[in-house]
Amino acid sequence: MDEFGFTSFIAYSMIQNISSYCEFRLKFTPADPDKATKDNLIFFTGQKGQGLKGDDFLVLGLQNGTVVYSFNLGSGTTTIVSEPLDRLLEMHIVRLGRFLRTGWLKVDKQMNKTRTSSGTLMGLNVFSQFYVGGYSEYTPELLPNGAHFNDSFQGCIYELLVRTGKDSRFRKPGSPEGHPNAGRNVGQCRVSSCSRMKCGNGGTCVEKASTVYCQCRPGWKGAFCTETVSVCDPQHKPPHQCAPGSLCIPLPEGYTCRCPLGTKGVHCKEALTISDPVFRSNESSWMGFSPFNIRHKTHIKMQFLPRSPDGILFYTAQHLGTQSGDFLSIGLAGGFVQLRYNLGDATVVLPSTKAVDTAGKTWHFIEAGRTGKQGYLKLDGINVTRASSVGMTALDTKTLFFVGGVPNLNEINAVAVENEPSGFDGCIREVVVNDFELKLTEEGAKDGSNIGDCDGTACGYKICVNEGNCSLDSAANFFCSCQPLWVGTNCEIPVICLNNLCKHGSLCIPTFSTATYRCACALGWAGVHCENKIMLSTVKFSGNSYAKYNDPLYLMRDLRFTSISLNFTTSEKDGLVLWMGKAEDEDNDYLTIGISRGNLKIGVNLGERIILPFVFGNSSVCCDKWHSVSVHQDRTIITVKHNGKRILYEDLDPRRRYVALNYGGVCYFGGFEFSRKVKSVTAGLFTQGLVGRIKDVFIFKDPKPVLFSSNMEGYNILSGDE
Repeated sequence: MDEFGFTSFIAYSMIQNISSYCEFRLKFTPADPDKATKDNLIFFTGQKGQGLKGDDFLVLGLQNGTVVYSFNLGSGTTTIVSEPLDRLLEMHIVRLGRFLRTGWLKVDKQMNKTRTSSGTLMGLNVFSQFYVGGYSEYTPELLPNGAHFNDSFQGCIYELLVRTGKDSRFRKPGSPEGHPNAGRNVGQCRVSSCSRMKCGNGGTCVEKASTVYCQCRPGWKGAFCTETVSVCDPQHKPPHQCAPGSLCIPLPEGYTCRCPLGTKGVHCKEALTISDPVFRSNESSWMGFSPFNIRHKTHIKMQFLPRSPDGILFYTAQHLGTQSGDFLSIGLAGGFVQLRYNLGDATVVLPSTKAVDTAGKTWHFIEAGRTGKQGYLKLDGINVTRASSVGMTALDTKTLFFVGGVPNLNEINAVAVENEPSGFDGCIREVVVNDFELKLTEEGAKDGSNIGDCDGTACGYKICVNEGNCSLDSAANFFCSCQPLWVGTNCEIPVICLNNLCKHGSLCIPTFSTATYRCACALGWAGVHCENKIMLSTVKFSGNSYAKYNDPLYLMRDLRFTSISLNFTTSEKDGLVLWMGKAEDEDNDYLTIGISRGNLKIGVNLGERIILPFVFGNSSVCCDKWHSVSVHQDRTIITVKHNGKRILYEDLDPRRRYVALNYGGVCYFGGFEFSRKVKSVTAGLFTQGLVGRIKDVFIFKDPKPVLFSSNMEGYNILSGDE
């Protein structure tokens, strides 16, 4: 075992044709006649390399000063033990072999010893590599019973040869001959590695087993003691004082600490609450947020207070590095805002027409992004729009969403900025990406460094909502002075709902104009205060309702063949009836049924936006009549029936690139969660939720319909029974 706890071994490829006959020759010198012959493995090959009792194997080793040879043909272990080794001999010669059930062993000038295996099995079936001197990640328990040796070999092995036929020649193991597949800590016998190695700056060469390294004097480090120990290295005396989790950066005079989010101070040992982050370009400030899908559209809103004419406001890319692939960047260049993006072919640059105030006195508002290949930039209401001439339309990014900078400015794509990349200097108080607001706090960000708070107080831009005013108490903690209709720590609770009577998990919905509220009942409950439990065979939607069904059999479904049928009525000319899919982003697979301008509308996405949005002009579904609709997906072929009549038979993709509907086991009925707008989630396929009724919902070929019960998530759903 070397200085660092690793054993020595060489692994050769499996020895071929060893089943009936094998013969080995080798010479060895133990490193110590006592310690190196107590319990040491010389070589091993086995059926699996490791395993249970009964595995075939062949092994040679040393135990208590004797040579031990064992093999197992599947009927039990056969062991041959030599006489004690002559300790006066510097080198020992070993010959061993096996023919069918009989094995033999001859050591030095001792008499040849033979033994015959019990049982009727005669073939040695081994498939592992041929291990010499030890075993990979050596653990004796990994070897089969009967082949256990507690230590690897210690010493030198010479002239190891093998043959697998009486008339064949002896050859070195390995393929090509003499070439191992792997190994570790094996050196050349009788050659000192330190004689070939020079340690610099007074370092001392240390050799143990076949490991060699330089032991450096204080102040030096590295493989050859040629590097100076910096103030940030753990070897430095005294050690740096940066807090755990922070990053020590050496300087010409001393060092500085880069603080993780939520800490501050010279050594990052003080806690910090971030409400509106402040970034400092000379301190490598940045925040990183978990990314989500912005492939086909990217819409970003930001509010920022700049204190320098250059710096990165927002950055995301396919990879971090100068060869980043796709990227999108918003930044400052000479006081002007720039949107830059590359979808895989050419870089598009949209600059603002006016400069920002870099004195740190004015908050600016940006709206920037792209839909497909067309980009836009709006600074404080002044718009710049450009249709790119490039052919690509999708933005493929995998990095975090970086705000204010990145961990290493050298990993910014050179064309993502106009000048040398630099971090933003100033404050940012709002970042919204595709209607999702990034929480610019120490808890909201996934990672970041050297972030402070803009005004140094707990009051922030959106600490107090609903026009509440933030103030500080004597302990510097914030409190909100709320408008008359709001209460709560952050003015988030309407006074009208403060002592509401809504029951069973229902939601209180205030009506400020009349100072009243109503209860949005959870699925399975009804009444003014949702006090009545109801049974639902037919469900009624109000346009502000939804039900979410999680399919318990999803993992057992064959998603190449999807069927759904249902009956519905509607009193409106537009509405979402069903959305079969996760609806998390625009690239999710889905199957949808709804109403558009009074006609039936079907949409299907099997992947890569291979979509069929089809409006059936001859299939009016208006005016509270019951309509039966069924949709069947057979790989890429879609069949639609309306009131029993087939109205569509269409192959979405004859090339069959995508054949399964990966809907995630989720079905929405009538709409989506209250915080999500139907028009936004469906990318304009539908503009509102269903006003009408649904019944008799069957998915796939299930014998029973979907049961709308209190076990399903949903709100504002009433009984639609006549």
